[in-house]
Formats: sequence, C-alpha cells, structure tokens
Amino acid sequence: MWKLILKNLWSRRKRNGWLMAELVLVSIVTWVIIEPVIVNNYYTGMPNGYDSDRLVLVELSQLDSRAPGYADMTEEQLVEDLLRLKDRVKTYPGVEHATFLSWAYLNSSGNGMRPVQPDSVNMLFYNYVEYFVGHEFFETYGIQPSPGTPSAEELSALSAGHFGTVITRDMADLCYPDGDATGKYLHYDGDTLSIAGVVEPISIYSVRGNTPVGFHPQSKISSGNVSNLLVRLNPEESMDAFLHRFRPWMAKEMRVGNWLCRSATPYTTLIENMEYAYGVTNKIRLNLALAVFFLVNLCLGVTGTFWMQTRKRTEEAGVMRAFGAMPRHVTGILLGEGVVLTTVSSFIGFVIYLQYAAVNGLDYGMWYNEMTKIYYHGWMYNFWLHFAVVSAYVLAILLAVVSIGIYIPARRISRIAPVDALRDE
Repeated sequence: MWKLILKNLWSRRKRNGWLMAELVLVSIVTWVIIEPVIVNNYYTGMPNGYDSDRLVLVELSQLDSRAPGYADMTEEQLVEDLLRLKDRVKTYPGVEHATFLSWAYLNSSGNGMRPVQPDSVNMLFYNYVEYFVGHEFFETYGIQPSPGTPSAEELSALSAGHFGTVITRDMADLCYPDGDATGKYLHYDGDTLSIAGVVEPISIYSVRGNTPVGFHPQSKISSGNVSNLLVRLNPEESMDAFLHRFRPWMAKEMRVGNWLCRSATPYTTLIENMEYAYGVTNKIRLNLALAVFFLVNLCLGVTGTFWMQTRKRTEEAGVMRAFGAMPRHVTGILLGEGVVLTTVSSFIGFVIYLQYAAVNGLDYGMWYNEMTKIYYHGWMYNFWLHFAVVSAYVLAILLAVVSIGIYIPARRISRIAPVDALRDE
C-alpha cells in the first residue's frame, strides 16, 4: 500500500509540488502563531504548588491618627490586638487554619530576590518569602513537604531561636544535587542559614511556573511587618457561602483597637488580578484570538484545497475499484498520500524556521531572561525539546486539517460504482 502511495505521489509530482509549497508556508506561519499560545497556556496551567482554591486573603489596616476612635497604643498593645484579630478569625465557623502574612507573600507584588551561596557552589539568586513562626503558615497555604523532611506543622513551629530557612525542592536540587539539603547551609551577606526543611516546588507567580523559593522564618510579630491574614476554609465549606456570611460579620466584629479588616478576597481572584495587571491575561486572549482566526482560515483554505483535489480523482478511484479495491483501501491510499505530503512539507517548513529560531531564539514567555535560563528547568527552556514539542503540535494540527479535507470526499468517491465513475469521466 505504501509503495503505491509513493508511486502516486511521484506520478503527480508537478501538482503535488504546489501543494507542498503551500503546506511549507502554512507550517511556518502556524509555528509562529501557535508557539506563544502553547507557552503562555503552559505557564498559567501549571499547578501553583499550594491549594489556592480554599484560601481567602483578609487585608488588615490601622486607623489613621485623625480617624474617630483612634487611640494611642504601645507596640505591645498593637501586637496583642493583632493576635486577638487572628483568634477571632480562626474560631469563625468554616475556618480551618489562619496565619499572618508580611509584605512578601506568594503571588504578591512584594516578593523579593536574594543572592545566596551554598557550600562550595557558585552564588545563585532565589525568591524569598517571610513567614511568622508558630502561626500555621505551611498548613494554611497547603504547601506539601518533600519526602524525608519535617512535616508542615513542624516547619511552621520552628523554634524562635532557629535562624534557618525552608527551601523548595527545585532550589535544593540546584544547591545540593548530590544529596539531601536538609541540615546543610546557605551563606548570605555574611550570615549562615541552616536549611530546616524542603517543600515541593512552588510558583511564586502563577505566570512564571515553578521557581526556586526560600521561606524565611520571622520570630517576632510587629505592627509594621504584618499586612494581611490568610485564611484556609474547611474542605466542605463553599467559598461563595463563606464570603456571603463572613464579610458582613467582618465589618462589625473585626475591629480591635486601631486594627480593622478592609476586605476579604478569594486567593484565586488575587491570582487572576495579578495576571491581568502584568498583561498576561490580555496577551493570552490576543494570542488565542489570533490563533483561532488563523486556524479557521487554515481549515477553510487547506481543507478546501485538498477537498477539490480529492474530488477530481473520481476516475482514479473507479479504476482501483474495478481492480477489486475495497472502499476502505481507496480511502486509505488517498489519506496516506495526504499524510506523507503533509509530513514531508511540515519538516521542510520546520527546518526553514529552525534557521530563524537558531539566530533569534524561541518564545520562552514574557518573564524569560538569562537568570531564568540558568535556574529554571523543563522542556520550555531546552531549545531542542521546546522546538520538538511545538513542532509536534503544528504537525498534529496540519495532519488533522488535511485529513478532514481528504477523508470526506474520499469516502464518497470510494463508494461510487466503477462503471459510474468511469462513465462520468
């Protein structure tokens, strides 16, 4: 069968040459249109590494000194009122865990970057997040410890005098690829940080994918380093029902001294707002709209071309039927020709585009830079693997479009009686 397919392609080489030229051009254009869609949706589709669906961010604020009800308070009194606020939230029906957040937390604009140097390893940069010891930070976020490391409860309850850090597994692999990082050290600005534990990979921003992250314990709470309360709901609690009850209650009951709660926002909304603010949402929508528009025109153009070419081969189908070919064999031969022609043309287009990509690079996303190239891993940042994955998507799309354009008319002409086919011609 394949021998006959190749003979048919060669015998029609002049006509197939134009089809190949069209498919080569289409494969290159499809590559350019589809790549950013794949890249951006890959990032936003990656798991964040923590359970954001049951999280509510409660924004804290202090009264202005000119506001009614303001009272002069000592730092100790302000901290006591903060703890009372947290206790009220934690005992509210439907709440499973609650923790304080500083100015730097996951998916916030306050995340920082810090250089550290593992033992006998070159300096590397990582994102760091501060958390308060003894306040259920890891349980509230739902961050999972890696095998062989202390539990989430133990990591959240580090002793006040423990000057250490908790790092993600991808950071541990960068620092100590030959063994367990727990109990080893990182050197930062003249200080030595002991690694208290390792947790599963985290996306500090939903638009960046997994990144090296370190969680630094803070033993002391002050009125100046707490900005929010993070609340985790019970598994059976509905987010909408909870907020419907909680927000009116918060407005009445969540004012203690000079402290009050301004808003309660689902964490998923926080993530969506961050993606929108950084332009990721608009970029994805634009790329997706362009891709849909192009693919619709691609289907109409390429499918129509192969549809007409296949309909013109009624006489040839009649000859094959006269020699005993079954309808499925006729359809299979015509489809096989399309598959071979599309595959060869696509590979030619990929080779041509590879020359451009080798000089100008691929689309690694809006956050890509030289630091990303060094510290981030996965198929996205491997040139050849990235090129192969996107090429596979493009080839699959073209094969589907061409197959549709061939199969429908091929199925019809393969069932025509040989006498009728030859008479019509």
